[in-house]
Amino acid sequence: MSVRDFDTLPDGQIVREVTLTNARLTARFLTFGARINGLAFDGFDGLTPTVNLDAAAGSARYCGAIVGPVMNRLAGARAPLDDATLTFQANEGGNLLHSGDAGFHAAVWEIAVATKTAVTFALDLASDAFPGQRRIEVTYRLEDTDLVLEITGTTDAPTLMNVGFHPYWTLTGRGRAGHKLQVHAAHYLPMDRGNIPTGEIAEVSGTALDYRSARTPSDDIDHCFVVDERDEVAPSVTLESDTLRLDILSDAPAVHVFTGMDIGIAVEPEIHPDAPNHAHFPSIRLGPGETFHQTVIHRLTKR
Repeated sequence: MSVRDFDTLPDGQIVREVTLTNARLTARFLTFGARINGLAFDGFDGLTPTVNLDAAAGSARYCGAIVGPVMNRLAGARAPLDDATLTFQANEGGNLLHSGDAGFHAAVWEIAVATKTAVTFALDLASDAFPGQRRIEVTYRLEDTDLVLEITGTTDAPTLMNVGFHPYWTLTGRGRAGHKLQVHAAHYLPMDRGNIPTGEIAEVSGTALDYRSARTPSDDIDHCFVVDERDEVAPSVTLESDTLRLDILSDAPAVHVFTGMDIGIAVEPEIHPDAPNHAHFPSIRLGPGETFHQTVIHRLTKR
């Protein structure tokens, strides 16, 4: 494990880089967004994009970052919480995407614990557009050929929480090109023109979104898939190149797949987007004494 100063933000905050290694993996992370910023496996480098601080704060703001407190979209930049309605500054048309100005991707996280093969980033938050004094901890661990991610969150007042990881994967070293995609899900969430779920949970069978068998993905996937009900970590998405395979396992009830950028394929385990505005979706309400928790395993193998 090594830690070094990476760059400085315009406000003077220093962004640090943490490098973890084991016999098979080398991973680099930034305190800006608690993001992954490079991954190598058995001599294959560049499996996630590497960005400079200007890109991480601008055009690639979500690349590799931890996104929250509510990832994905909230319709109309508003959401009910108990007897109140939370309102936000819209940042994608009339909607809120990835929590806007309150987003974790733009925060400088504390390095709480670091060892040769693991690092925990922490973020303490005062009440803002999202209520509650909150603490978020994100731990990345290297375990043989696995990159393991664990996210936890607590609050002292009722709030909304749907934190997730937003990596882009490029097993070919050529961005999104040259991959096969398999999504272990029989259902998806149809979206309106603003990429807001309609509320329907539809079958992928007979649609262009049926990726239950591995095939070359189109470049216009920007959809949330609903995985089979689970109480433990289980397969969500598999990516393959000619030489590598990546199995992504999680305990989240859904996974968003985005193929619309050249830099790679984004795979984002999550709770359903716009959940507070759909009573039949899993709740993202978090109260005092409760803990938000998500585990994701990224398992690399050679083909």
